[in-house]
Order: sequence, then structure tokens, then C-alpha cells
Amino acid sequence: MKFSTNLLFLCGLILLGCLFSCSKEELYRGEIETTIPSVSFTATPLANPNYIVLNNTSTGEGLFSAWRYRAGGSFQRDMTEAPDTSYYPEMGSYEITLLVGNDAGYDSVKTTVIIDQRDVDLPEPGGDNCLVLGDFEDGEVGGWNAWGQAVSVEDNPSLSAVNSSNKVLKMTQSDPFSQSANLTGPIVTPNAIKMTVDVYFDVAGSLKLQIEGDFATGYFLDVPAGEWVTLEYPLEGEVSAGGDYPWVLIQGNTPGNYYIDNIKYCASDISVEPCDLLGDFEDGEVGDWNAWGQQVSVADNPVSSPVNASTKVLKMTQSAAFGENANRSIPVITENAKAVTVDVYFEVAGSLKLQIEEDFATGYFLDVPAGEWVNLRFDLEGQTSAGTNYPWILIQGNTDGNYYIDNIKYCE
Repeated sequence: MKFSTNLLFLCGLILLGCLFSCSKEELYRGEIETTIPSVSFTATPLANPNYIVLNNTSTGEGLFSAWRYRAGGSFQRDMTEAPDTSYYPEMGSYEITLLVGNDAGYDSVKTTVIIDQRDVDLPEPGGDNCLVLGDFEDGEVGGWNAWGQAVSVEDNPSLSAVNSSNKVLKMTQSDPFSQSANLTGPIVTPNAIKMTVDVYFDVAGSLKLQIEGDFATGYFLDVPAGEWVTLEYPLEGEVSAGGDYPWVLIQGNTPGNYYIDNIKYCASDISVEPCDLLGDFEDGEVGDWNAWGQQVSVADNPVSSPVNASTKVLKMTQSAAFGENANRSIPVITENAKAVTVDVYFEVAGSLKLQIEEDFATGYFLDVPAGEWVNLRFDLEGQTSAGTNYPWILIQGNTDGNYYIDNIKYCE
């Protein structure tokens, strides 16, 4: 694909700063395109299906491209013709959008990918609240080559007690910050605690962690020469609900070789138990959640937020408390139940009831504030037994008006 020098004319994505730094001759170099490009892309899972390879197959002249990796996220410039890779650690539906344009105009296309498993590197029950984002023992860079960066998997240059792994990620740069390992995707949340990474530098320097889209941001930690060290970047209190965190980007501040390994992201909202996704409604269907012909429907998310940025959610309207319910009449609850979690939005403050037994006098209640998405966890450990029948999962609100639920999960 040919990349146009006349990108200044794209609606909404123009870099106005160039108007003050480029001469007239520089601005109008080359031909002006007259045909809007045809936009298309493919989204293909890797062997680990939590990684999705995005291949821009758009056609046309002078293409400008940008990706949005999830609904409600910001567009990120596609700086290379090489395929991109996006990472989705948790089960769910994720909307991916590609925008392309030239001097004639722009167009976009979107698709939804379904991630049907938690990443196998998620912590086991009883472990810490950390997700392994890269250990490279399979010889693959995974999603760490966003923008076609020159990263590769190599043998560990110096086995040690700090890092005895066989394979690590290597970068070679001629100038400080000239290369990066960049994992794109909806990873960092306001519940972030820290990130840790093992690093080895040929020459003493520092390693930058950047999680925001602004390249002026970042966190730096010193690295000695010739030995593996484990760095810990504290993130608690550094991440806000209104912020946009499109990636995890790691760079060194020295020329030469450096190596990274065992990259972990830790947050309080990372599940430490296996959970099955029972409903996210991104396909526009209520699925199994309308047992008994209840008045439930799939609607647009009333307020996208970091807690729930999904496009579609399940909606109920009731004229009286407990007047409607979302009921999945499939026996999934067992004596090994740990929890049911659900995102919920109430127009009026109230409480949400989870009922798993046939007796309507039973149930578990959690308070819900008005006008914001919250993630509720109904703890079931010790609440279920082998001798009891659990025919359904039934969810009700105790207020009249509208309420919305999404991302319903069952955990054992």
C-alpha cells in the first residue's frame, strides 16, 4: 500500500501541527487521490486464541489507516503494512474497527471477535491477581510486535536465579527508544496494582513503561548492566476511570541489545478462578435469558464506561419491584460454585437479586448505586451443596424503571 503525504485533509484525524511545521511545497507533494479507498481486514486468532492477528486488506491509493481495538476506545495509527496483533486476556466479545482514508475521504468497517476462553496464563485459584502477558517459552513474540517493531525471541543471554527461562524477547536499537515491545489491547483498567518485568541490559540504562497514548508519559526504572533484574512499576492510583490506556509499551533508553521476559500485569479485577461467560449480548440476542417469556431485550449500552464498555447489554423495564427477571433455566450451578459476577446499571438506586434455587424466598442481594455501571460479585462458596437442586440462574432488580445487566459469569 502507498502511504500518502496528504494526510492533513482527513476528517477528525488531521494532525494540525503540521500546518505550522511544513512548507507549502512539502504539504502538496504528490498526487491528490480522488477515489475513497475500499476498507477491509481479517481477524485471525493465533494458536493461543486470546491473540488476534489483524491484517489490513484495504485497497486504494494514499491510504491512511487507524485501528480501534474495542468499542469506545481511541483510534491508533497503523504505522506499518505488517499485520497487527491485539490481545484480549478475558472471555467476551470485542468490537474491532479499522478506519482508512485518503485525500478523497475515509471509510471504516468493524467486526466483533468472540474470545471463548480465559488466557491459559491467567493465575490459578489461590494465586496472585496477576496476568502473565509474555514469557516467550513457545518461541513466539505473541502480540508484542505491534507496528512491526523489530523484536524477536532468542535464547536467554545469561541464565540466573532471577530469570532461568530458556527463551526471552530481544530488542536491538541504534538509538535510545528507537524500538519498543508494544502489546495493544484493552488490558489496563482503573483497578491496576502494578506491572513487573524481568530485564537484562548489555549497557546500564533505564526501562520505560508506557500505558497511555501520549508518548510524553511513562514510568522509568534503572537497570544495571550484565545481569537480570526484576522491575516493579507501581500503578495503584496512577490509572483513572476516565483515562484511555490502549497498550502496554516497553522501551529501553540505551543503544545496544536488551532483553525482557516474564511480563506481568496485576490488578484487583483479575479473576483468580476459572469462570464461564454466560451472557454478553454482543450478538444482539437475549440467548437463554428470557425463560418464561420475560420482557427482556438487548439494547444499546446506556453509558459506556471503563467498568463496562460493551456495545450491547440486556435491558429490563419493570413497573414494580421484582416485576421482571432475567432467567437462564439451565442447571449450571454445582456444589463447587465460587461466585456469579455481573455488570449492572440502575437508573434508580436499589439492589440486584441473584436466585439459584427454586424457592423464591431464597436469594442473594447486593446494593446498586444509580447512574453508573458496577461489577457485582455474588459469593457462593459454601452456599451450595451436592444434595440441592439448582435449576437456573435468575436475576431481578428491586426497583421500578429500567435496569441493565451484562457480562454474566459463573465461576467454580
